[in-house]
Amino acid sequence: MTIALSNFSFVAMTYNLWADFHLDNRRDALTALFTTRPPDLLAVQELRPSTRKLLDDALPAHDRVDGPAGWETQSNLWWRRDLFTPIESGAEDVGILSPDARLFWVRLRSADGHELTFSTAHLTWPGHADERADLGNRRVGQARAVADALERLAGDGACLFTVDINDIGPPQWELGNAGFLDSFTALGRHSPVTHPVVPTVATGPIGTRLSPLASPPKAIDWIFARGPLAARTSEVVEFFHDGRAPSDHYPVAATYTFT
Repeated sequence: MTIALSNFSFVAMTYNLWADFHLDNRRDALTALFTTRPPDLLAVQELRPSTRKLLDDALPAHDRVDGPAGWETQSNLWWRRDLFTPIESGAEDVGILSPDARLFWVRLRSADGHELTFSTAHLTWPGHADERADLGNRRVGQARAVADALERLAGDGACLFTVDINDIGPPQWELGNAGFLDSFTALGRHSPVTHPVVPTVATGPIGTRLSPLASPPKAIDWIFARGPLAARTSEVVEFFHDGRAPSDHYPVAATYTFT
């Protein structure tokens, strides 16, 4: 089947910024990434006030949501002001077990008149104390809540959901069964690894604080789309500056065209 494409394409990126761990050792790499490869739309997780200012400085052609609490300490959304105009924004409680963590979203109007709901979330880490206590997967319910919220917010309209999903199966299935398609599956391929980045600026053992075992390579950072959008390219971005990685996650970037 041939899909009719509009004349408006854009690059979206999702990125876990690794809070402010080892920030002095990777600040220049973060700035270099966004100076070299500024996306048209950017969603981030593990945001902190210091990295929000860094991104504002590195992306002078972009605007973002200026909101309270989690918009500064969890996630935010940037867009190129010459390509998109904000209509409204909000943050939905979808049961994520971190202070001020929400489904963060903004409704945008493109320069050629299309509307797009652009959103992000960081689902609960499997090592959270509540999950360790009963071994119940919190991310399945959170993914269902995200799908329900975006159904209400976007309906059949163009919708992007970007996420650090912290899992390798069940929450992805929930999103897929709700009509969302990730940018790699849409192009008939598998995602490369997005975490952990090797080499990293972190010092010490490669195990986690909960186990001496190293974190296994996995794809946990995703861009999902639903509605009148066609994925054209998708990439896990490998970027180093002076031999240093900007984060312990790789960014994911995808090009979309309205249909």
